[in-house]
Formats: sequence, structure tokens, C-alpha cells
Amino acid sequence: MKRLALIDGEHYPPVTRWAMEKLGNVCCAVFLGGSEKIGSPKRLEGELGVKLYLDRDPLKALELALRENNVDEVVDLSDEPVVDYEIRFRIASLCLRHGVVYRGADFEFRPGELIKPSKPTISVLGLGKRVGKTAIGSFVARVLKERYRPVVVTMGRGGPEKPELIDGEREKLTPENLLKLAEMGKHAASDHYEDALVAGVTTIGCRRCGGGMAGFPFFHIVHEGIKLAEGLPHDIIIAEGSGATIPPVLADGYITVLSALQREENVRGFFGPFRIGLADIAVITMADLNPERAEAFKDLVERINPSADVHLVAFKPRPLGDVSGKRVALFMTSSRALDGAREKIESLGAEVVFTSGNLANRAVLSKELAELEGVSFDAVLVELKAAAVDTVTRWALERGLEVIYLASEPVNVDGKSLRDAVLDLAERVMGE
Repeated sequence: MKRLALIDGEHYPPVTRWAMEKLGNVCCAVFLGGSEKIGSPKRLEGELGVKLYLDRDPLKALELALRENNVDEVVDLSDEPVVDYEIRFRIASLCLRHGVVYRGADFEFRPGELIKPSKPTISVLGLGKRVGKTAIGSFVARVLKERYRPVVVTMGRGGPEKPELIDGEREKLTPENLLKLAEMGKHAASDHYEDALVAGVTTIGCRRCGGGMAGFPFFHIVHEGIKLAEGLPHDIIIAEGSGATIPPVLADGYITVLSALQREENVRGFFGPFRIGLADIAVITMADLNPERAEAFKDLVERINPSADVHLVAFKPRPLGDVSGKRVALFMTSSRALDGAREKIESLGAEVVFTSGNLANRAVLSKELAELEGVSFDAVLVELKAAAVDTVTRWALERGLEVIYLASEPVNVDGKSLRDAVLDLAERVMGE
């Protein structure tokens, strides 16, 4: 076990050396700050007997130390007031990004077990739930179809016990057969069904349960899904996360999705910097709903990860069927996006007679459907989320109503092109 020690100047050097000897196998140390007990930190290296890394920004010193030393764990021997909770989360984020354990007196953060797929892989992960991660994942798949043959591996809380392959390139998913799947006990609104329906690509659905603070899943079958994907005649794997849980793979490229509607502390603090630090592309969704916060998050992302290509996008609803001239009831998972969605749907020639943002609240949704009895309309327009199939689709088909599923198309509001950025990332990942 090769160790790196984090130290400060609030401990006397003999005490720090004593602690490092008790740890054993300490190859180097990073100085985090403080001077009360040491005078000049430059003297510490000789007194401690190991290589010492110093920088005005201690995280830069730690980054260099992790690159130059093949350590197994970082052990924190520092204390307040030199470090606080925010700094320790930033340290943890950096350690986990390097695949290294970070532990202290009463805590330990351990990276999940990751595998490196044998095929080029792009990971799409979210900074939380309801940030539009699946919409971005579907968009990435559709864009990659222009040049490659992608396969999407998803991981959902409602996913199957064994990896389930959906050939979205040849099989058409209809409301009727999705309902049959739901009646067989499957979660027919799982991400792999949505991606297959929306993007027309092959998908593999996997199950996961539990998510750690940094986003690693507790139990999952994603590695089995990746092995299945490796055996297919496809060029590139898209590993799609679930909520705030990240795919347990070492990808060749990363796309991190966050929302302008998220709490700032979840972006700036905790393990937000870990997910942001992974990003080759960072997508800030719903930028039209809170432009001021979207710009603030853009600045924040660029400070955390200066190499990330940041995109501000809005979601444009894209019905997967003709709505022109139809009276429709619109069902979505979020009430915040309903007003903009309604306007865009009506611009396609539909008349929206009812709206609901309660797909994720089955009790309220059931009451709303009961209130719709006797209202005259032609079709339901519904996101493929939550209770879309087992509740809304079933209700509509039983009444002879048309079911039209709704996709969300990301559209840049910053003058950039997310499509071009995705293709550029794919070219690098493919080694072109």
C-alpha cells in the first residue's frame, strides 16, 4: 500500500513524522497550508524524510503528486482551520478522479470498481436527477449515427435483472408493445427503451441499486452490459448514467450534464467538482429558464475544469408523431418546463387542452386522469418517463386515444453547436 500524506503547519513536524511512521509506506506528502507550528514549510521536507509538494494552490500540488507517484491512497493528517468541509470535498473529488482512495480519521471515499471497455466509449453522466441527462444521451446517440454505429448501455433503478438488448435500429417501439412489456412486469419507460425509441439505436438496459456520494452505484450489472456491447458489431459505446449515479466505466470521453435550475451548492460543492472535472463537454440544460444562473454555472464550470467545452442549451419538445390539427393532452415530468413546451407544441399546429407535470407522481397523476373523463381531445402527448406507459399509455389506449411520445431536443442558446462538439469528441475517442 503506497501512501501520500496530506499535512499542515498546525502540527509540529515531529508529530507529523510520528503519524507518518505509524501509517507506514508514505512515499510523499502534500502541504496544505498553515504556519503556526513550523515557520517555513520549505524546512519540512528534510524533517519529514519524504518528498514534499508545495504550491500556492494545494490542489495543484496534489494533482502533480498524484501524477508523479503511483499511490494507492491519500491519507489526510491535516486539521481545521487549514482545511474545511468544502476543501476536503474538493480533495476527495480530485482523488476519485485519479482512482485513488481518500481517507481521514473518521471518513473514507473509495472509487467504485471501474472497467475499461475494449471499444471506444463516451460516458454521459448527470449532476443530479431531472437535469435532462437522458435527453442529452439520446441526442448524442442520434448525432453519432451520422458517422458511426453506436450502442447505448444504460443503468436504471427500474432496469432488468439481466442485460436486455433492444434493437432500435430495426424494431419499432409502439405504445401497444410498450404496454405489453409493462404488463409483463418490465419498466417500459426505462432509459434503454426511451433511447431506442427516440434515437433509433441499439440499446442495452441494465439494473442498478443505490448511489454513493460521488455517484458510484452500489449494486449493478453494467459490466455485464458492457461485455454484451463489446460483442456487437458496433463502433462506439455510449455509457449513460442514471440520475446522479455515474457509469462505472473508464471512458475515453465524458459529457457531464447539469441544469440551470439546480442548487448552486450541488454544483460548486460536495462532489459536483468531481463530475465536472471529468467532463470533456459540460452541458448546462434549461438555460432559457434561468439565463442568469446558467451563465454563473458556466463561469463556475470553467473555473473547476478549464479544459471543458461548456454549452448552454434549452430543450425543444419534439413529438415522435404528427400533432398538427389535433387536440392533445400534454404530460411531462416537470411542471417548470410545461409553459415553454405548450407554446412550442402549439406552434406545430396542435391545440393543447390539458397539461400535467406529474408523471413522477402517480397519485396526483391518477386524479388528473380521472378529471379528464368527458374532456374531448384526440391524443395524449407524453414524455417516456416514470408512469408514461403503465398509467398514461394504458389509460389512453383503453379509450381509443392516440399516444404520441415526446422527445426533448437540446438547442444551443449560446451561439455554439453541441452537435459539432459531440462529433469532435467522437473523432478523438475513435482515434481519427
